[in-house]
Amino acid sequence: MLLDTLAAAAQIAFSAEVLLAVLLGVLLGVTVGAIPGISGDMAMAVLLPFVFNMDTAPAIGMLMGIYKGGLFGGSVSAIMFGVPGTPGAAATILDGYPAKKAGLPNTALHTALYASVAGDLFGVAVLIFIATPLALFALQFGPREFFALYIVSIVVIASLDTGRVARGFAAAAIGVLLSMVGRDPFSGSARFTFGIQELVAGIGLVPLLIGLFALSEIMLQVGRTFAARARAAAGGVPDEPEGYDRAADRLRPRTFARLWKSVLLGSATGTFIGALPGAGATLAGFLSYGLAQRVSSKPERFGRGSLEGVAAPEAGNSATAGATLIPLFAFGIPGSGSAALIGAALVMQGISPGPTMIENNMVVMYAIFMLLLYSSLINLGTSKLLLPYYARISMLQPRYVLPVVLGLAILGTYATSNSIADVWMLVIAGVFGVLMRLVGMPIPPLALGFILGPGLERALRQSLMLGQNEWIYLFQSPLALSIYAGGAAIMLLFVWATRK
Repeated sequence: MLLDTLAAAAQIAFSAEVLLAVLLGVLLGVTVGAIPGISGDMAMAVLLPFVFNMDTAPAIGMLMGIYKGGLFGGSVSAIMFGVPGTPGAAATILDGYPAKKAGLPNTALHTALYASVAGDLFGVAVLIFIATPLALFALQFGPREFFALYIVSIVVIASLDTGRVARGFAAAAIGVLLSMVGRDPFSGSARFTFGIQELVAGIGLVPLLIGLFALSEIMLQVGRTFAARARAAAGGVPDEPEGYDRAADRLRPRTFARLWKSVLLGSATGTFIGALPGAGATLAGFLSYGLAQRVSSKPERFGRGSLEGVAAPEAGNSATAGATLIPLFAFGIPGSGSAALIGAALVMQGISPGPTMIENNMVVMYAIFMLLLYSSLINLGTSKLLLPYYARISMLQPRYVLPVVLGLAILGTYATSNSIADVWMLVIAGVFGVLMRLVGMPIPPLALGFILGPGLERALRQSLMLGQNEWIYLFQSPLALSIYAGGAAIMLLFVWATRK
Protein backbone atom coordinates (compact mmCIF):
# COMPACT_ATOMS: atom_id res chain seq x y z
CA MET A 1 0.00 0.00 0.00
CA LEU A 2 2.77 2.41 0.94
CA LEU A 3 4.74 1.54 -2.19
CA ASP A 4 1.67 2.19 -4.34
CA THR A 5 1.18 5.55 -2.62
CA LEU A 6 4.83 6.51 -3.15
CA ALA A 7 4.67 5.45 -6.79
CA ALA A 8 1.55 7.56 -7.38
CA ALA A 9 3.15 10.49 -5.55
CA ALA A 10 6.35 10.18 -7.61
CA GLN A 11 4.31 10.18 -10.80
CA ILE A 12 2.81 13.51 -9.76
CA ALA A 13 5.97 15.06 -8.31
CA PHE A 14 8.16 14.27 -11.33
CA SER A 15 5.64 15.19 -14.00
CA ALA A 16 6.78 17.78 -16.54
CA GLU A 17 4.24 20.31 -15.25
CA VAL A 18 5.50 20.15 -11.67
CA LEU A 19 9.18 20.17 -12.65
CA LEU A 20 8.63 23.25 -14.81
CA ALA A 21 6.66 25.00 -12.05
CA VAL A 22 9.42 24.37 -9.51
CA LEU A 23 12.12 25.54 -11.93
CA LEU A 24 10.26 28.75 -12.75
CA GLY A 25 9.61 29.32 -9.05
CA VAL A 26 13.29 28.96 -8.14
CA LEU A 27 14.42 31.26 -10.96
CA LEU A 28 11.86 33.88 -10.00
CA GLY A 29 12.66 33.52 -6.29
CA VAL A 30 16.41 34.04 -6.70
CA THR A 31 15.79 36.94 -9.07
CA VAL A 32 13.42 38.84 -6.80
CA GLY A 33 15.48 37.94 -3.74
CA ALA A 34 18.58 39.46 -5.32
CA ILE A 35 16.82 42.79 -5.88
CA PRO A 36 16.77 44.81 -2.64
CA GLY A 37 13.21 45.71 -1.67
CA ILE A 38 11.54 42.98 -3.77
CA SER A 39 11.08 40.05 -1.41
CA GLY A 40 10.00 36.48 -1.99
CA ASP A 41 6.90 37.09 0.13
CA MET A 42 5.87 39.85 -2.25
CA ALA A 43 6.28 37.59 -5.29
CA MET A 44 4.36 34.77 -3.58
CA ALA A 45 1.53 37.10 -2.62
CA VAL A 46 1.25 38.52 -6.13
CA LEU A 47 1.20 35.05 -7.72
CA LEU A 48 -1.26 33.61 -5.21
CA PRO A 49 -4.36 34.28 -7.37
CA PHE A 50 -2.69 32.79 -10.44
CA VAL A 51 -2.15 29.39 -8.80
CA PHE A 52 -5.88 29.04 -8.15
CA ASN A 53 -6.47 27.21 -11.42
CA MET A 54 -3.33 25.07 -11.14
CA ASP A 55 -3.22 21.59 -9.64
CA THR A 56 -2.05 21.36 -6.04
CA ALA A 57 1.45 19.96 -6.67
CA PRO A 58 2.58 22.49 -9.31
CA ALA A 59 0.97 25.35 -7.37
CA ILE A 60 2.81 24.52 -4.14
CA GLY A 61 5.95 23.67 -6.12
CA MET A 62 6.04 27.10 -7.72
CA LEU A 63 5.43 28.92 -4.42
CA MET A 64 8.01 26.84 -2.56
CA GLY A 65 10.49 27.40 -5.40
CA ILE A 66 10.02 31.15 -4.99
CA TYR A 67 10.41 30.83 -1.23
CA LYS A 68 13.61 28.76 -1.38
CA GLY A 69 15.13 30.78 -4.21
CA GLY A 70 14.33 34.03 -2.44
CA LEU A 71 16.13 32.94 0.73
CA PHE A 72 19.35 32.36 -1.22
CA GLY A 73 18.84 35.29 -3.58
CA GLY A 74 18.94 37.74 -0.69
CA SER A 75 22.57 36.80 -0.07
CA VAL A 76 23.66 37.87 -3.56
CA SER A 77 23.22 41.60 -3.02
CA ALA A 78 24.26 41.20 0.65
CA ILE A 79 27.65 39.85 -0.43
CA MET A 80 28.19 41.90 -3.57
CA PHE A 81 26.93 45.30 -2.39
CA GLY A 82 26.37 45.13 1.37
CA VAL A 83 22.60 45.51 0.93
CA PRO A 84 20.46 42.52 1.98
CA GLY A 85 18.07 41.50 -0.77
CA THR A 86 15.75 40.04 1.88
CA PRO A 87 15.59 40.57 5.67
CA GLY A 88 16.77 36.99 6.21
CA ALA A 89 20.11 37.83 4.57
CA ALA A 90 20.87 40.69 6.95
CA ALA A 91 23.30 38.59 9.01
CA THR A 92 25.10 37.45 5.83
CA ILE A 93 26.38 41.01 5.30
CA LEU A 94 28.51 40.84 8.44
CA ASP A 95 31.10 38.60 6.78
CA GLY A 96 29.86 38.26 3.20
CA TYR A 97 30.51 41.87 2.20
CA PRO A 98 33.96 42.02 3.89
CA ALA A 99 34.85 38.78 2.07
CA LYS A 100 33.93 40.39 -1.24
CA LYS A 101 35.99 43.49 -0.42
CA ALA A 102 38.88 41.20 0.48
CA GLY A 103 38.83 39.82 -3.06
CA LEU A 104 36.75 36.67 -2.53
CA PRO A 105 33.30 37.44 -4.00
CA ASN A 106 33.05 34.15 -5.90
CA THR A 107 34.12 32.14 -2.85
CA ALA A 108 31.61 33.92 -0.61
CA LEU A 109 28.75 33.48 -3.10
CA HIS A 110 29.42 29.76 -3.52
CA THR A 111 29.74 29.31 0.24
CA ALA A 112 26.35 30.98 0.66
CA LEU A 113 24.81 28.80 -2.06
CA TYR A 114 26.09 25.47 -0.74
CA ALA A 115 25.27 26.35 2.87
CA SER A 116 21.81 27.54 1.86
CA VAL A 117 21.03 24.29 0.03
CA ALA A 118 22.43 22.18 2.90
CA GLY A 119 20.31 24.04 5.46
CA ASP A 120 17.25 23.78 3.25
CA LEU A 121 17.64 20.01 2.83
CA PHE A 122 18.12 19.61 6.59
CA GLY A 123 14.90 21.50 7.34
CA VAL A 124 12.91 19.58 4.73
CA ALA A 125 14.17 16.23 6.08
CA VAL A 126 13.02 17.17 9.58
CA LEU A 127 9.65 18.24 8.16
CA ILE A 128 9.16 14.91 6.39
CA PHE A 129 10.04 12.81 9.44
CA ILE A 130 8.27 14.87 12.10
CA ALA A 131 5.14 16.26 10.43
CA THR A 132 3.20 12.98 10.30
CA PRO A 133 3.87 11.96 13.95
CA LEU A 134 2.93 15.46 15.09
CA ALA A 135 -0.27 15.31 13.02
CA LEU A 136 -1.19 11.97 14.64
CA PHE A 137 -0.52 13.53 18.04
CA ALA A 138 -2.70 16.52 17.14
CA LEU A 139 -5.63 14.17 16.45
CA GLN A 140 -5.89 13.78 20.23
CA PHE A 141 -6.60 17.50 20.60
CA GLY A 142 -10.02 18.76 21.58
CA PRO A 143 -11.33 22.35 21.56
CA ARG A 144 -9.42 23.25 24.74
CA GLU A 145 -6.13 22.01 23.39
CA PHE A 146 -6.57 23.78 20.08
CA PHE A 147 -7.51 26.99 21.89
CA ALA A 148 -4.31 26.71 23.94
CA LEU A 149 -2.29 26.07 20.78
CA TYR A 150 -3.81 29.07 19.01
CA ILE A 151 -3.23 31.35 22.00
CA VAL A 152 0.39 30.25 22.46
CA SER A 153 1.06 30.62 18.72
CA ILE A 154 -0.31 34.15 18.63
CA VAL A 155 1.58 35.13 21.78
CA VAL A 156 4.86 33.71 20.46
CA ILE A 157 4.33 35.31 17.05
CA ALA A 158 3.60 38.70 18.59
CA SER A 159 6.37 38.70 21.19
CA LEU A 160 9.43 37.48 19.27
CA ASP A 161 9.98 40.79 17.47
CA THR A 162 12.40 42.42 19.90
CA GLY A 163 11.46 45.98 20.77
CA ARG A 164 8.02 45.78 19.17
CA VAL A 165 6.20 43.33 21.45
CA ALA A 166 3.26 45.61 22.24
CA ARG A 167 2.84 46.49 18.57
CA GLY A 168 3.08 42.81 17.66
CA PHE A 169 0.23 42.00 20.05
CA ALA A 170 -1.80 44.90 18.64
CA ALA A 171 -1.23 43.67 15.08
CA ALA A 172 -2.24 40.11 15.98
CA ALA A 173 -5.38 41.38 17.76
CA ILE A 174 -6.33 43.44 14.70
CA GLY A 175 -5.88 40.36 12.53
CA VAL A 176 -8.17 38.29 14.76
CA LEU A 177 -10.75 41.11 14.75
CA LEU A 178 -10.68 41.39 10.95
CA SER A 179 -11.24 37.64 10.66
CA MET A 180 -14.56 38.08 12.49
CA VAL A 181 -15.98 40.41 9.84
CA GLY A 182 -18.82 38.70 7.97
CA ARG A 183 -21.23 36.01 9.09
CA ASP A 184 -21.17 34.48 12.55
CA PRO A 185 -20.11 30.83 12.06
CA PHE A 186 -22.63 29.60 14.64
CA SER A 187 -25.71 31.81 14.13
CA GLY A 188 -25.15 32.89 10.52
CA SER A 189 -26.00 36.52 11.29
CA ALA A 190 -23.89 39.35 9.82
CA ARG A 191 -21.51 41.14 12.16
CA PHE A 192 -19.04 44.02 11.92
CA THR A 193 -20.19 44.82 8.38
CA PHE A 194 -21.46 48.35 9.15
CA GLY A 195 -24.18 47.86 6.56
CA ILE A 196 -21.70 47.22 3.73
CA GLN A 197 -23.10 44.35 1.70
CA GLU A 198 -19.71 43.39 0.26
CA LEU A 199 -18.44 42.60 3.76
CA VAL A 200 -21.16 40.05 4.55
CA ALA A 201 -19.04 37.29 3.01
CA GLY A 202 -16.04 38.48 5.04
CA ILE A 203 -12.72 40.04 4.08
CA GLY A 204 -11.01 38.09 1.32
CA LEU A 205 -7.77 36.38 2.23
CA VAL A 206 -6.13 37.05 -1.15
CA PRO A 207 -6.68 40.85 -1.29
CA LEU A 208 -5.69 41.20 2.36
CA LEU A 209 -2.42 39.28 1.97
CA ILE A 210 -1.47 40.93 -1.33
CA GLY A 211 -2.31 44.34 0.09
CA LEU A 212 -0.33 43.88 3.28
CA PHE A 213 2.74 42.18 1.87
CA ALA A 214 3.00 43.51 -1.69
CA LEU A 215 1.00 46.68 -2.26
CA SER A 216 2.14 48.38 0.94
CA GLU A 217 5.77 47.73 0.01
CA ILE A 218 5.17 49.05 -3.51
CA MET A 219 3.63 52.23 -2.11
CA LEU A 220 6.58 52.78 0.22
CA GLN A 221 9.12 52.03 -2.49
CA VAL A 222 7.46 54.56 -4.82
CA GLY A 223 7.54 57.18 -2.06
CA ARG A 224 11.19 56.67 -1.21
CA THR A 225 14.24 58.20 -2.76
CA PHE A 226 16.63 55.88 -4.54
CA ALA A 227 19.59 58.24 -4.42
CA ALA A 228 21.95 55.82 -2.70
CA ARG A 229 21.13 52.96 -5.00
CA ALA A 230 21.26 55.22 -8.02
CA ARG A 231 24.78 56.30 -7.05
CA ALA A 232 25.79 52.67 -6.63
CA ALA A 233 24.27 51.79 -10.00
CA ALA A 234 26.02 54.71 -11.71
CA GLY A 235 29.32 53.12 -10.92
CA GLY A 236 28.29 49.91 -12.68
CA VAL A 237 28.63 46.42 -11.32
CA PRO A 238 32.07 45.93 -9.86
CA ASP A 239 32.68 42.49 -11.30
CA GLU A 240 36.11 42.22 -9.73
CA PRO A 241 37.69 44.16 -6.85
CA GLU A 242 40.98 45.93 -7.27
CA GLY A 243 43.84 43.47 -7.22
CA TYR A 244 41.45 40.61 -7.93
CA ASP A 245 43.04 37.16 -8.20
CA ARG A 246 40.69 34.84 -10.07
CA ALA A 247 42.72 31.74 -9.23
CA ALA A 248 42.61 32.46 -5.49
CA ASP A 249 38.89 33.26 -5.53
CA ARG A 250 37.65 29.70 -5.88
CA LEU A 251 35.81 27.61 -3.30
CA ARG A 252 37.51 24.24 -3.16
CA PRO A 253 35.68 21.19 -1.76
CA ARG A 254 38.07 20.80 1.16
CA THR A 255 37.59 24.45 2.07
CA PHE A 256 33.83 24.06 2.26
CA ALA A 257 34.20 20.73 4.08
CA ARG A 258 35.98 22.56 6.89
CA LEU A 259 32.84 24.64 7.37
CA TRP A 260 30.74 21.60 8.35
CA LYS A 261 30.40 22.70 11.96
CA SER A 262 28.98 26.12 11.02
CA VAL A 263 26.66 24.60 8.39
CA LEU A 264 25.34 21.93 10.77
CA LEU A 265 24.90 24.40 13.61
CA GLY A 266 23.10 26.88 11.35
CA SER A 267 20.87 24.14 9.91
CA ALA A 268 19.85 22.88 13.34
CA THR A 269 19.27 26.38 14.69
CA GLY A 270 17.26 27.44 11.64
CA THR A 271 15.13 24.30 11.77
CA PHE A 272 14.30 24.89 15.43
CA ILE A 273 13.57 28.58 14.87
CA GLY A 274 11.51 27.89 11.75
CA ALA A 275 9.31 25.37 13.54
CA LEU A 276 8.24 28.06 16.02
CA PRO A 277 5.37 30.23 14.79
CA GLY A 278 6.50 33.73 13.99
CA ALA A 279 10.25 33.45 14.64
CA GLY A 280 11.33 33.82 11.00
CA ALA A 281 14.47 33.63 8.87
CA THR A 282 15.99 36.89 10.16
CA LEU A 283 16.15 35.69 13.74
CA ALA A 284 17.45 32.30 12.54
CA GLY A 285 20.24 33.98 10.59
CA PHE A 286 21.46 36.15 13.46
CA LEU A 287 21.22 33.39 16.07
CA SER A 288 23.09 31.00 13.77
CA TYR A 289 25.79 33.61 13.23
CA GLY A 290 26.16 34.26 16.95
CA LEU A 291 26.32 30.57 17.86
CA ALA A 292 28.82 29.85 15.09
CA GLN A 293 31.07 32.60 16.39
CA ARG A 294 30.88 31.13 19.89
CA VAL A 295 31.97 27.64 18.84
CA SER A 296 34.47 28.74 16.17
CA SER A 297 38.16 28.07 16.67
CA LYS A 298 38.85 31.47 15.07
CA PRO A 299 36.15 33.81 16.42
CA GLU A 300 38.38 36.84 15.87
CA ARG A 301 37.96 36.44 12.09
CA PHE A 302 34.21 37.02 12.26
CA GLY A 303 33.28 40.38 10.81
CA ARG A 304 36.39 40.37 8.61
CA GLY A 305 35.26 38.05 5.84
CA SER A 306 35.13 34.69 7.62
CA LEU A 307 33.51 31.98 5.50
CA GLU A 308 32.10 30.50 8.71
CA GLY A 309 30.25 33.78 9.16
CA VAL A 310 28.76 33.37 5.69
CA ALA A 311 27.88 29.68 5.94
CA ALA A 312 26.15 29.73 9.34
CA PRO A 313 23.51 32.44 8.72
CA GLU A 314 22.79 31.18 5.19
CA ALA A 315 22.26 27.63 6.46
CA GLY A 316 20.16 29.04 9.29
CA ASN A 317 17.80 31.23 7.28
CA SER A 318 17.33 28.60 4.54
CA ALA A 319 16.60 25.81 7.05
CA THR A 320 13.45 27.71 8.03
CA ALA A 321 11.91 27.05 4.58
CA GLY A 322 10.97 23.47 5.39
CA ALA A 323 10.71 23.85 9.16
CA THR A 324 8.17 26.67 8.96
CA LEU A 325 5.74 24.21 7.33
CA ILE A 326 5.85 21.84 10.34
CA PRO A 327 3.22 23.70 12.42
CA LEU A 328 1.20 24.36 9.25
CA PHE A 329 1.02 20.70 8.22
CA ALA A 330 0.65 19.28 11.73
CA PHE A 331 -1.62 21.82 13.42
CA GLY A 332 -2.88 24.14 10.69
CA ILE A 333 -0.89 27.04 12.15
CA PRO A 334 1.44 28.93 9.75
CA GLY A 335 4.94 29.34 11.10
CA SER A 336 5.68 32.54 9.14
CA GLY A 337 4.25 34.96 6.62
CA SER A 338 5.53 32.74 3.81
CA ALA A 339 3.91 29.69 5.40
CA ALA A 340 0.69 31.68 5.66
CA LEU A 341 0.80 32.22 1.89
CA ILE A 342 1.45 28.49 1.35
CA GLY A 343 -1.49 27.72 3.65
CA ALA A 344 -3.69 30.11 1.71
CA ALA A 345 -2.73 28.34 -1.53
CA LEU A 346 -3.65 24.98 0.02
CA VAL A 347 -7.03 26.33 1.12
CA MET A 348 -7.62 27.67 -2.40
CA GLN A 349 -6.89 24.13 -3.64
CA GLY A 350 -9.52 22.70 -1.28
CA ILE A 351 -7.02 21.29 1.23
CA SER A 352 -7.42 22.34 4.86
CA PRO A 353 -4.06 22.48 6.69
CA GLY A 354 -4.13 20.61 9.98
CA PRO A 355 -3.92 17.20 11.64
CA THR A 356 -5.97 15.35 9.01
CA MET A 357 -4.37 17.00 5.96
CA ILE A 358 -1.69 14.35 5.35
CA GLU A 359 -4.04 11.43 6.01
CA ASN A 360 -6.81 12.77 3.76
CA ASN A 361 -4.46 13.82 0.94
CA MET A 362 -1.68 11.27 1.27
CA VAL A 363 -0.66 10.99 -2.39
CA VAL A 364 -0.58 14.75 -2.92
CA MET A 365 1.27 15.37 0.35
CA TYR A 366 3.93 12.77 -0.46
CA ALA A 367 4.32 14.43 -3.85
CA ILE A 368 4.83 17.76 -2.07
CA PHE A 369 7.48 16.18 0.17
CA MET A 370 9.30 14.92 -2.92
CA LEU A 371 9.22 18.26 -4.69
CA LEU A 372 10.44 19.98 -1.52
CA LEU A 373 13.53 17.77 -1.69
CA TYR A 374 14.37 18.07 -5.36
CA SER A 375 13.54 21.78 -5.51
CA SER A 376 16.62 22.29 -3.32
CA LEU A 377 18.73 20.49 -5.91
CA ILE A 378 17.16 22.58 -8.70
CA ASN A 379 18.05 25.66 -6.68
CA LEU A 380 21.64 24.40 -6.42
CA GLY A 381 22.01 23.64 -10.12
CA THR A 382 20.35 26.74 -11.57
CA SER A 383 21.92 29.14 -9.07
CA LYS A 384 25.43 27.76 -9.65
CA LEU A 385 24.93 28.07 -13.39
CA LEU A 386 23.52 31.60 -13.26
CA LEU A 387 25.51 32.96 -10.33
CA PRO A 388 27.64 35.28 -12.51
CA TYR A 389 24.47 37.01 -13.73
CA TYR A 390 22.65 37.37 -10.41
CA ALA A 391 24.98 40.13 -9.23
CA ARG A 392 23.89 42.18 -12.24
CA ILE A 393 20.23 41.36 -11.60
CA SER A 394 20.58 42.73 -8.08
CA MET A 395 21.34 46.15 -9.57
CA LEU A 396 17.98 46.43 -11.33
CA GLN A 397 16.27 49.55 -10.13
CA PRO A 398 12.96 48.86 -8.34
CA ARG A 399 11.30 51.68 -10.27
CA TYR A 400 11.41 49.45 -13.34
CA VAL A 401 10.15 46.37 -11.53
CA LEU A 402 7.46 47.79 -9.25
CA PRO A 403 4.97 48.88 -11.98
CA VAL A 404 4.92 45.30 -13.29
CA VAL A 405 4.38 43.94 -9.78
CA LEU A 406 1.58 46.46 -9.17
CA GLY A 407 -0.21 45.47 -12.38
CA LEU A 408 0.03 41.77 -11.51
CA ALA A 409 -1.27 42.43 -7.99
CA ILE A 410 -4.39 44.24 -9.25
CA LEU A 411 -5.00 41.80 -12.09
CA GLY A 412 -4.57 38.76 -9.85
CA THR A 413 -6.86 40.11 -7.15
CA TYR A 414 -9.62 40.90 -9.63
CA ALA A 415 -9.27 37.56 -11.41
CA THR A 416 -9.78 35.60 -8.18
CA SER A 417 -13.46 36.53 -7.84
CA ASN A 418 -14.12 38.98 -10.72
CA SER A 419 -15.06 41.54 -8.10
CA ILE A 420 -14.15 45.22 -7.98
CA ALA A 421 -14.87 45.08 -4.25
CA ASP A 422 -11.81 42.85 -3.81
CA VAL A 423 -9.68 45.41 -5.63
CA TRP A 424 -10.88 48.08 -3.21
CA MET A 425 -10.08 45.73 -0.32
CA LEU A 426 -6.62 45.34 -1.83
CA VAL A 427 -6.10 49.11 -1.92
CA ILE A 428 -7.39 49.58 1.63
CA ALA A 429 -5.19 46.75 2.90
CA GLY A 430 -2.21 48.31 1.09
CA VAL A 431 -2.79 51.72 2.68
CA PHE A 432 -3.25 50.10 6.08
CA GLY A 433 -0.03 48.14 5.53
CA VAL A 434 1.81 51.37 4.78
CA LEU A 435 0.53 52.92 8.00
CA MET A 436 1.62 49.83 9.93
CA ARG A 437 5.12 49.99 8.47
CA LEU A 438 5.42 53.71 9.20
CA VAL A 439 4.53 53.28 12.88
CA GLY A 440 6.74 50.21 13.20
CA MET A 441 3.95 47.67 13.57
CA PRO A 442 4.95 44.23 12.18
CA ILE A 443 2.75 42.83 9.42
CA PRO A 444 3.20 39.03 9.84
CA PRO A 445 1.38 38.94 13.22
CA LEU A 446 -1.66 40.60 11.62
CA ALA A 447 -1.69 38.15 8.71
CA LEU A 448 -1.26 35.16 11.00
CA GLY A 449 -3.88 36.49 13.42
CA PHE A 450 -6.31 36.80 10.53
CA ILE A 451 -5.67 33.21 9.47
CA LEU A 452 -5.81 31.80 13.00
CA GLY A 453 -8.80 33.92 14.05
CA PRO A 454 -11.61 31.61 12.84
CA GLY A 455 -10.02 28.56 14.45
CA LEU A 456 -9.39 30.46 17.68
CA GLU A 457 -12.99 31.64 17.89
CA ARG A 458 -14.38 28.22 17.03
CA ALA A 459 -12.21 26.48 19.65
CA LEU A 460 -13.11 29.04 22.32
CA ARG A 461 -16.85 28.89 21.73
CA GLN A 462 -16.89 25.09 21.54
CA SER A 463 -14.91 24.89 24.78
CA LEU A 464 -17.31 27.25 26.56
CA MET A 465 -20.27 25.24 25.29
CA LEU A 466 -18.74 22.01 26.60
CA GLY A 467 -17.82 23.68 29.89
CA GLN A 468 -21.25 25.29 30.32
CA ASN A 469 -19.74 28.78 30.03
CA GLU A 470 -17.23 28.14 32.82
CA TRP A 471 -13.88 29.68 31.85
CA ILE A 472 -12.04 27.41 34.27
CA TYR A 473 -12.86 24.56 31.89
CA LEU A 474 -10.19 25.90 29.51
CA PHE A 475 -7.48 25.12 32.07
CA GLN A 476 -8.66 21.70 33.27
CA SER A 477 -6.85 19.81 30.53
CA PRO A 478 -3.31 18.58 31.37
CA LEU A 479 -2.42 18.66 27.66
CA ALA A 480 -3.60 22.27 27.35
CA LEU A 481 -1.60 23.24 30.44
CA SER A 482 1.46 21.57 28.91
CA ILE A 483 1.01 23.68 25.77
CA TYR A 484 0.82 26.86 27.85
CA ALA A 485 3.95 25.83 29.78
CA GLY A 486 5.81 25.01 26.55
CA GLY A 487 4.93 28.40 25.09
CA ALA A 488 6.19 30.18 28.21
CA ALA A 489 9.43 28.17 28.10
CA ILE A 490 10.01 29.06 24.45
CA MET A 491 9.52 32.76 25.14
CA LEU A 492 11.95 32.67 28.08
CA LEU A 493 14.48 30.78 25.97
CA PHE A 494 14.41 33.40 23.24
CA VAL A 495 14.57 36.29 25.66
CA TRP A 496 17.72 34.70 27.05
CA ALA A 497 19.17 33.85 23.64
CA THR A 498 18.62 37.29 22.10
CA ARG A 499 20.15 39.02 25.12
CA LYS A 500 23.16 36.74 24.91
